[in-house]
Amino acid sequence: MTEATGFRPRAGQREILEYEGGRMGVAAVPGSGKTATIAALTSRLLEQRVDGKGPLGRRGRVLVVTYQNAAVDTLRGRIGARLRERGLPATGFDVRTLHSLSFGLVQAYPGHVGTTTDFRVLDEASANAFVDRSVADWSRAHVSTWGRLAPGEGNVYDERWEGQWQRIARSLASSIIGAAKNRRLESEAVIRLATGEHAQGLAAQLVRIGGQIFEGYQRLVETSGSIDFNDMVRLAVALLEQAEDVTERLAQRWPVILEDEAQDSVPLQEELLGRLTAATGNWIRVGDPNQSITSTFTAANPKLLRAYLERHDVIAVEMSVSGRSAHRIQNLANDLVRWTCDRYPLEAIRARAFRDQSMQPTEVGDPQRNPVDSDGHSILFRQFEHRHEELLDTSTRAARFASAQPDATVAILVPTNKMGFDVAELLRERKVSFDERLQSSRNVRSVVDTMARALSLVAQPANSRALERAWQSLELAGGDSPRATPDQAPRLLRSCYRPEQLLAPREEEDWVTSDAFPPVSGIDSDTWHRIDRFARRVAKWLPAAALPVDQLTMALAHDLLPEDDLAMAHEIAMFLRRLSDEHPAWRLPELVAELSDAAVGRSLLSQPDEGYEPQPGRITLTTLHKAKGLEWDLVYVLGVDSVEYPATLEDEFRGHQQHLGGDPAQLARTWMLNAADGGQATLDGGTEGRLDTIAERLRLLYVAITRACRYLSLSYSEYVPMGQRTRRVEPALAFEQLQTLYQARTVTNDKGAGA
Repeated sequence: MTEATGFRPRAGQREILEYEGGRMGVAAVPGSGKTATIAALTSRLLEQRVDGKGPLGRRGRVLVVTYQNAAVDTLRGRIGARLRERGLPATGFDVRTLHSLSFGLVQAYPGHVGTTTDFRVLDEASANAFVDRSVADWSRAHVSTWGRLAPGEGNVYDERWEGQWQRIARSLASSIIGAAKNRRLESEAVIRLATGEHAQGLAAQLVRIGGQIFEGYQRLVETSGSIDFNDMVRLAVALLEQAEDVTERLAQRWPVILEDEAQDSVPLQEELLGRLTAATGNWIRVGDPNQSITSTFTAANPKLLRAYLERHDVIAVEMSVSGRSAHRIQNLANDLVRWTCDRYPLEAIRARAFRDQSMQPTEVGDPQRNPVDSDGHSILFRQFEHRHEELLDTSTRAARFASAQPDATVAILVPTNKMGFDVAELLRERKVSFDERLQSSRNVRSVVDTMARALSLVAQPANSRALERAWQSLELAGGDSPRATPDQAPRLLRSCYRPEQLLAPREEEDWVTSDAFPPVSGIDSDTWHRIDRFARRVAKWLPAAALPVDQLTMALAHDLLPEDDLAMAHEIAMFLRRLSDEHPAWRLPELVAELSDAAVGRSLLSQPDEGYEPQPGRITLTTLHKAKGLEWDLVYVLGVDSVEYPATLEDEFRGHQQHLGGDPAQLARTWMLNAADGGQATLDGGTEGRLDTIAERLRLLYVAITRACRYLSLSYSEYVPMGQRTRRVEPALAFEQLQTLYQARTVTNDKGAGA
């Protein structure tokens, strides 16, 4: 086989390029050249098509399905370049995301699925807003239900639980909606699963709540005349299921389907591609089961690709040769996989976390040789007493490395946005250039709206409309009390004719909240109490108006937003600061008006994550999840402790509510899916959820390690902040085991060198 210049197939790649048809599964380790292999195989199939050979015949096209839009552009460019290298036109193939593929199918055949040609797809921001609204609507109508779920004896709830419940309910709703739609379950079916004598206990109750919120969400979607992403894929599957002639025509158009990032496949995706390839059987699935890191909070299921690789009708191929990392780093990643598969203390984790596949170094003559190990210790395991010391030391070292080696890339990987926010503050204090790629727990638009509404009151405290907007900011932030009846407060605030008196310090003993409003009847005492509480809270914001706009923004953000959204709030603060510098004559009302503009919020505040490439001499600060798919010369992995990487069922798990038996969203989803499959209603969803979390966090650590090319630092702190207190934590079990294995390997190598 003659190969174009620049691509010499390795072991594993050669077997893939010999593909002649049928089902194939490819398990590709990090840095094994997956994209290059997909491009090479596509061009080879199209080259065969010229002579009418191979599975494409003379007219068939190759369909490549991948996960992100950025990957679409990358694959399209690589395949086109490869075809041109071989003297062929850059045609005969299509690259789609799952959603763009589904959209095209539904749009092309609207009559088969009951839509029109001009149907509107609900964007992520709008879908999230509908979830928030349906959560708020449900909570107002079921105060006693969520109130009884409060911690403590007697389930007495307070403001803190109200805000906490809103966050729990959002997560619960998103999890149930996504998982249910991927099983093609309507909201009525979800509620039915969790109703009756067989559906007892907390998990079933949480599923019922999720199903009821799902019902409200779907009503909002349908009323808007839109369909969401999950519905679009579901409709595409229904199309292929109901219209055999359409399925046949599509199979003729795309006789071969290549699926990229198959470890992130969701059930609907597997069903859609399975139906498209049912007639031809030509389905190639490429992915790394050991890099499946979203299954605990999305509908992705790492079992799907692993099960496909085990099928008797599938040719399973391993791409195990990787030239990304130096040998020591590669060995460390392999140690993590082998130790977990062979000796992990929890036997249930051994087969759950990883597919037992080791990376192999490249051979002599390979164009991408592994980086050479340095003479000193290229891997460090570091222990700090306090978290601040860990962050300070890491930011200092990273800045020093970036300055000393301007041609090298460096990253700081954090497990949480809060930790990333703290690192960002330290880097800014040192005036270090860095790219901040942190995540927001909610969509950008929601955070922008919350801050804009709050700032509008500080800008115009005498404006009753601003009072109403401030109330809405607290609702968006989950800080208002859900009501069982329609809320009277927003309209009442709009009618306030003495807002300055409402927000002023209370000096007159006989003054009451209603004095700031025109005489009105039918307002219950609870509404007045809530308005009084609201007024006292927002009145504390007003003195901050004297601060620079960025400091004002952060002061309000700390009062309004959860920690995970503070990084986004900082982006808003910096945006307003830049506007203020560019327009010195603008006052706060003009700045807030600019922020409130939806187009500005989308274009200037959302970071262009897709297609991001690390820049030499510049630090990348990112979360572990957003680091996937990238690589750096030096990688710092922070917070490798027992809280971020729980090892046993008794450990503390982030997001888990002790009094609710674990993570409510995960608990409910596990119970629902098991019930939908006809499983035992007594399944301990809490245990299953914790096992899934342990396994996924191990895979996340594997992803972190394999981002490093030449140098790697793993660290943890003994004392870390937990809410309002500091507590002692242990290093992650994997941290201790990897340190032991690395030291043993180093001693062995030193002895060998001495001999």
